[in-house]
Amino acid sequence: MPIQAINTQRLYQQAADQIAELIRSGEYAAGGRLPAERDLAKQLGISRPTVREALIALEIAGLIEVRTGSGAFIRPRLVEGAEGGTDTGPGPFELIGARRLVEPPVAALACQTVTNGDLAGVLEAIELSERRRNGTHWEKLDADRQFHERIARATRNTVVIEIVEGLWKGMFGPIFAVLSERTQLTHQQSMTIDDHRTIYACLERRDASGAHAAMLSHLVHVEMTLLRADEASAGKRPG
Repeated sequence: MPIQAINTQRLYQQAADQIAELIRSGEYAAGGRLPAERDLAKQLGISRPTVREALIALEIAGLIEVRTGSGAFIRPRLVEGAEGGTDTGPGPFELIGARRLVEPPVAALACQTVTNGDLAGVLEAIELSERRRNGTHWEKLDADRQFHERIARATRNTVVIEIVEGLWKGMFGPIFAVLSERTQLTHQQSMTIDDHRTIYACLERRDASGAHAAMLSHLVHVEMTLLRADEASAGKRPG
C-alpha cells in the first residue's frame, strides 16, 4: 500500500516505519532477507532513493543488518517492539535536491559581490581539500563545507548565508555519512576538487551564468554518485 505523504514525518521515516511494521507483522521473517530496493519501492509506492534512506535509518536503529554483497537482513532479536521512523535528520537526497535549488543562484549572486579577499578564502578551502585528500570522511566533508559556505558569505546577504549554513548542517547527519561511505562519495576527491576549481574560475571572472552552471553540474555529480545502487544498499546489482 503506498505511503500517504500528508504527514509531519520525513518521507524516509514513514517508509522506515512501514517496513518496520511489515517486519513486526511477520510479512518479512526475522533473520530473513528484505526484498531488493526496487521491489520495496514498488510495494511502498515511493522512489528507490527514499527506500535507500529508510533502510539506512532502520540499520542505524538496529532493526536490520546490511551485509555487503548480500543485502539487508532482519535482526532476529530486535523485531519485537522495534521502531523504524526515528528522525535522524534530513535525508541525503532531500538535502541535495534543496542544494540544487539554492546554491547555483547563490554562486551566480556571489559573482556580483565577491572581493579579492573572498576569492582568497574560497581558494584556501580548495587547498584544504587538497591537503585532506586522504583524510577522514568528516575532514573531507568539513573542507567541502568551508568552500560552499565561503561562496555564500561572498554574497553579503545574511539570509542566504543562514540558508546555506543550515543546509550544510544536515550534511553532517548519520544517514548522509553511511550513504556517502557506501557510494564512496568522499573518495571522489579529484572530481570534487576539479568541480570546485571550475566554480572558483567562474567567480574569479565574475561570470554569473558560468558559476550557476558549474555549481549545478557539481551538485548533479554529487547526486549521481549517491544514486549508485551498490551491492550493499541495493541487495543486488542494479538492472
